[in-house]
Amino acid sequence: MILQHRSHPVGLLATPNAIDALSEIHALPNPPLVPLKNEEIHVRRCRLAGDAVDGHFGCFRTSDLEHILQLAHGAPALIGHNRFSIAVARFFSGTIETHQNHRYIVPNFYWPKAHSGAEDFRVLLDSGLITEASIAFTFEKPTCSVCGHDIRDCDHEPGVMYGQQLCHYWYDGVDRVLEGSFVYRGSEPGTGILSEMRGSRRSLKHKRMTMRLGGKVYEVLPA
Repeated sequence: MILQHRSHPVGLLATPNAIDALSEIHALPNPPLVPLKNEEIHVRRCRLAGDAVDGHFGCFRTSDLEHILQLAHGAPALIGHNRFSIAVARFFSGTIETHQNHRYIVPNFYWPKAHSGAEDFRVLLDSGLITEASIAFTFEKPTCSVCGHDIRDCDHEPGVMYGQQLCHYWYDGVDRVLEGSFVYRGSEPGTGILSEMRGSRRSLKHKRMTMRLGGKVYEVLPA
């Protein structure tokens, strides 16, 4: 199994209907022990993951987004993938939406106003100081977009142009969303996204690569 972190911008979109949100929160697996009221929680939404090629040259299939959104239902929201800390919020429900010609899962997330840092967190979100999010998930196979084989075994390199085609790999067999995090920077080229591979036969190949972006060719060096 492979563990991956993948990031995308947060979108402070329209707040979900409070009554509908409460019913969905109370129906979560391991629901709140004490029933919540509208005035006791904050609710926002974010674009957590989509079908665009990311900074690792990995990509979710559009057809898998609905499944990934379902897996995100009930997942914790952290700061910076710090799993030694307590969750600051929790994801629930959501929609699939289009943004900049790509499709994204847009889950809701809520947090209690009574928490000591709740208002600070709200201010950071609403003022635009926290603007990006990252998803941590496990998947079974990185499938090469050029030949359809496991990219750890084929001769193609992620980020290399083969004719007019940029090689990337599909995140196939996504089976769990571990958490979503609010992070300092998303998966734009060169931002150094957190990643870790576990339980795989061997790590993905990291070599000197080139990629085409906005009509220009960039060289990408491994971290």
